[in-house]
Amino acid sequence: MSRKCHTPGRNFCAPSGKIAALFVDWDGTISVCEKYFEESKQRFVFFMSMLGFDRQEADKLMRDSELAYIEKHGFERDALAKAMAGTYRRLCTKHKVRFKKHLSEICWDIGRSPFFREPELFANAAAVLGRAHHNFRIIAVTIGNREAQKYKIRQAGLATVFDDIIITHRDDKAKLVQAAIDDLNIDPKLSAFIGNSLRSDGACLKVTNFCWLPMEGGWAFDRRSALPENTGYECFEVKDWREAEEHGINRLLRRRQASMELGSESKGEGAGHPKATPRPGSKKGAKARKSGARKPAAKRCRKHS
Repeated sequence: MSRKCHTPGRNFCAPSGKIAALFVDWDGTISVCEKYFEESKQRFVFFMSMLGFDRQEADKLMRDSELAYIEKHGFERDALAKAMAGTYRRLCTKHKVRFKKHLSEICWDIGRSPFFREPELFANAAAVLGRAHHNFRIIAVTIGNREAQKYKIRQAGLATVFDDIIITHRDDKAKLVQAAIDDLNIDPKLSAFIGNSLRSDGACLKVTNFCWLPMEGGWAFDRRSALPENTGYECFEVKDWREAEEHGINRLLRRRQASMELGSESKGEGAGHPKATPRPGSKKGAKARKSGARKPAAKRCRKHS
């Protein structure tokens, strides 16, 4: 009878009865996100200027208000909408302009506009994840509103790619990933987190390997963050999904294959775990096994040109 990690067409078995997994961020890594929020903010600033308020003042008030709300309440869906409606009220009070409820409702609509839009995926994201699905348990880990995030995953046609979806409104991805590693008996040395944020995604380097895929820059304070050091795990810096597959995912797969073959040899012919499911066009042989040899963990991201 097939093990739970080994089914027709899929094999994410790892040595010692563990499994291999890929934890993947959604917004800014798989799906375009930042530009929708920036477009919404520009529409709000334009709307405020049409009402006679200064564009720069409205923009600063709105952005400061959004950041303060997120720091206090987390990444909730209405954070931007509340910031915009609150900015409009503050501008009215400061400049002694009559506050109008229907104008405030327009601010709410502008702030909610980035959500529930047709998802736009980054090039090759779906194809790479589809191939990785054969050899890894795929887990989405995303910050935001549960209904909005699940809607985007369904609309993008990737609901069947993900075995699990972890959604949080706090910056606690590393804690949640560690819990999943414990609950699902995942081998963190043969798994990885793929994400664009050095802050929230990079924190997962404490508990597993990290593939830094900066498809979008994200928040300004993301780019000032530093990765945790001396964690015993490896960081791969890549520039697109093709590099993420070749320099990250495939390397982990080769290492796992080598580990399972080594375990089989030590126990005798035919013992150990089943081999990972080969992908179409993959190469086997001594050369592939040699390239999968384990290397010491890097302290910083390894950049590929």
